[in-house]
Amino acid sequence: MTNPILHDNLPLIEVADHLILDDLYADSLAAKHLLTRLSPTLAVVAPGQMDALLARLLKLGHTPKVLEA
Repeated sequence: MTNPILHDNLPLIEVADHLILDDLYADSLAAKHLLTRLSPTLAVVAPGQMDALLARLLKLGHTPKVLEA
């Protein structure tokens, strides 16, 4: 059995519909900012890439709601 790994300040993106995340992974300019998909509606954003991903979301016509912990 392996020990779990915990991360602090891990940037995530959560979408209401899995099709939105599918579209982001299909878009090469958005996908390069995503590291791994955790669920159908949740993905890890590469560290330091949240602003670039948000800019790309806006160009694709999405209006993201940003929450910071």
